[in-house]
Amino acid sequence: MRKGDTVEHIVKTESEIRTKFQITIPDDIRKKANLHIGDTLIWQYDEMQQEIIVMPKPKSFSDKLWGLGKELWKNESADDYVRNEREKW
Repeated sequence: MRKGDTVEHIVKTESEIRTKFQITIPDDIRKKANLHIGDTLIWQYDEMQQEIIVMPKPKSFSDKLWGLGKELWKNESADDYVRNEREKW
């Protein structure tokens, strides 16, 4: 389970690895992930957790990353941060 996940948000199902190491994405997962023929998947292996992580490749990485880290600037604007850092020199 990932940080912030709750049991009701996780869907688990099984797939069998066939010849040529092919798998079929189960219907319930495919529908929840809104996957379509021609979509690309990103595969990742987490050695610490010994987990395989599969996610749809975003159509635009910049759109997917939009707003990432916004919680870092809740208490201080970027301009104020830079100004304070310059004053420390």
